[in-house]
Amino acid sequence: MITYNSLTALIIRLALRFGADSSFKLLQELKFEKNPIRRKELQDEMQSFINRTPKSEFDLFDADLSAKTANPLLKLYDATLDHVRQEISCSTVEPGNILIWYLYNMGFIIKTPTVCFGVDIHHRRAVELAEQLDFLVTTHNHTDHNSLPLLHRMTEQNKPVVSNFFTNPFYTKETKYTHNISGVTIHCGEADHNRVLKKFTMPMEIICPTGDRNFVFYTSGDCWSETFLDPASEKIDLYAVHPFCGMKALNAAKKISAQMTFLVHLHEMAHEINRWRWSFEDGRREQNDFTQAGIPSYIPAWGEKFLWDGEKISTCQ
Repeated sequence: MITYNSLTALIIRLALRFGADSSFKLLQELKFEKNPIRRKELQDEMQSFINRTPKSEFDLFDADLSAKTANPLLKLYDATLDHVRQEISCSTVEPGNILIWYLYNMGFIIKTPTVCFGVDIHHRRAVELAEQLDFLVTTHNHTDHNSLPLLHRMTEQNKPVVSNFFTNPFYTKETKYTHNISGVTIHCGEADHNRVLKKFTMPMEIICPTGDRNFVFYTSGDCWSETFLDPASEKIDLYAVHPFCGMKALNAAKKISAQMTFLVHLHEMAHEINRWRWSFEDGRREQNDFTQAGIPSYIPAWGEKFLWDGEKISTCQ
């Protein structure tokens, strides 16, 4: 079950009020709010800004590092990277634990006691993460799952990039290829994205040693059928799933024995508002299926931080 420290959350929310306009403050609150009723209110508040931000506005902001914006949603998107980078720098991971940050879309940063790496990172300023990441994995060649400046910078610094499209020493198109990087085991699979993009997506099972335990993270990227999922581990501690790419997320979570499933890829802003950009309400409907089945699931907010303590995942704020 997701847990939280309400006093810490209150202190952080109060701090955010200083010097911030009310709309941006409300959006920032979401990643600290755990009361389900208030969280739903904030999700819907954020959704109202999402629905008023067309693809064209996001694309222009995302592509131009010098661009400024008064749009609270885009300000939140930009500020999330600063928030996550600061927390990565300030956070120490004890043996037996794992820290996880959700950045944007299907992008995660995972920090163990010995290594820090990124998964499907997209952000207009993603290249700034290169100094903090030891390696990077990306499931497929769509820009909402990667950032070319970051891929190039990592390669320039001789840091591994595991992909099925970006040429570097860790490039692979082999089915079920396994990498071992800094003690982390990465089992790469192969999946169709849809009926046209065959063998386009590379689901990954990432096994992270910590203390005398292993934390297992699984991402299916934009995989459209659970038949392509073939985990090596008996259970998955955290599963990141795109619930609207063709497969039933609940069936996928059951197949891989996911202990916690994060429902992500809801707000891909480079998609049109009414085409492949899903809402919090869509995510909550999907989450309701998990609840009825008694399987834990969660819809994370941009910039939200989580702790795995060897048994469960909880929020850190």
